[in-house]
Amino acid sequence: MPLILTQEHTSKLVIGLQYDANESIPNMLKWRGTIFSFVISKPTAWVLIVIHVIFWTTWHYHTCHDLNGNPIEDCTTTREFLKRHMYPPSLRDLAPLIGAFTFGMIFYLQSSYVIYRDFYFNGHQIAGGVKNISMLVRTVFRTRENRWNVCRHLVVSQHLVYHEVKKRRAEWHGSKPGDEDHPGGWGVFSEQMRSQFMMTAEEAAVLKGWTGNRHMLLYSWALEQLKDELDSPYLEGGQRSNNLRSSNDEAHLVSQFTQQLLNLRDNSARLHQMLLVPIPFPYYHLVETMVFFVLLLMAYSFVNLNGSLESVGQGGEVDAASHISLFVFPVTVLVTNGMTEMANMMQDPLGDDIVDFNQKAYTDDLYELCEAQCLHTAHRSAEGIFPPKIEDLNGDSDYRSRSFGALKTYAPTHIPVAVQPRAKNSVNSVYPVAPKGDLEEGGLPKDRRKAMKKAMHRMPSLKSQR
Repeated sequence: MPLILTQEHTSKLVIGLQYDANESIPNMLKWRGTIFSFVISKPTAWVLIVIHVIFWTTWHYHTCHDLNGNPIEDCTTTREFLKRHMYPPSLRDLAPLIGAFTFGMIFYLQSSYVIYRDFYFNGHQIAGGVKNISMLVRTVFRTRENRWNVCRHLVVSQHLVYHEVKKRRAEWHGSKPGDEDHPGGWGVFSEQMRSQFMMTAEEAAVLKGWTGNRHMLLYSWALEQLKDELDSPYLEGGQRSNNLRSSNDEAHLVSQFTQQLLNLRDNSARLHQMLLVPIPFPYYHLVETMVFFVLLLMAYSFVNLNGSLESVGQGGEVDAASHISLFVFPVTVLVTNGMTEMANMMQDPLGDDIVDFNQKAYTDDLYELCEAQCLHTAHRSAEGIFPPKIEDLNGDSDYRSRSFGALKTYAPTHIPVAVQPRAKNSVNSVYPVAPKGDLEEGGLPKDRRKAMKKAMHRMPSLKSQR
């Protein structure tokens, strides 16, 4: 059964185009999100189709007859002219070029998908780092205010990442503040953060005039806030403000926190750099140019698709009654251009295309989780809960589990063992328990000591070995 996702569901998903891979027929009948919906408005695809239709029409319907059906003197049909001077190459003639074209297309598409996947996981790593920190501060600090003051700077940093990406992308396309696709300047962003109680007016003013990296300043503020909270270990009533037991715990917490901040800085910088250099322009230009000119040659070659695989000048003929190329070539153009268009969109998944990521899902999810971790109250049960105790066939009693009770339902077949006293500079030794009265000096059973003596008598002496 196909997936039924409401607007509420898709608004919380980073990738809104979800599907059930087992529903192949309903998926094939969809239009939204397919390569054909990407290409239908692409001019180059329609230009190539029109060129093929012109080639096909002049090849089949230029007969050197006037409107009355009388032959025109000294007239050469297009078919005869092309046969004589520039016969349509067959698909066999274009095989080497099509092979190189196919390899380049597959490599280009694979490279674009790798970028798309890296963007997806990089966004989750940014959010995951802040989520890890929110878990730490909830465990350490007892007051909700202390938790929120540590985490809010990091949530602002994540929001700032996507705001900067949108702003740069809009400005590079010629948009200005106030346009529909422009997110606005620093004033709009700071007002949004202040409305969600994540930034004070003083902090907004400092960040506005900051000439360095704003993300690094926010990370520094978060670390400073953590150390300030640790330096004030007691609340007004004398109760401890954190659950740390010693200075070693504090040092370990600061070390963990610092490592998470360094990972956040790396992931934020990586996201910006991937947008600046998705795939080198020479390779992109090569693929786009190759696609157009190979399809242009195929537009002429597909005139011969109606006949044999042999070239027209080498005995191949064209069946004038066949129109199959008028269907095959447009599909070839749509599929090929759809692959390149899809690859181009995957290189920049933070835009407004249908396959792009829902950036609001990233930011809303992190804000809601940090708000719950820092500000909401949730007490665990002090008593706890345990499975019932049961007794197996051996007479042992323990908590019921997969490894106890159901599996140990047989009588013991092993020999009971006893642990001997530990000698100095030695490990514990385990021997079978001998009946009382059978032990000699040294703690070994009589039968075992006798066997050891016989074995020693049988051993050749050193003199005989010489």
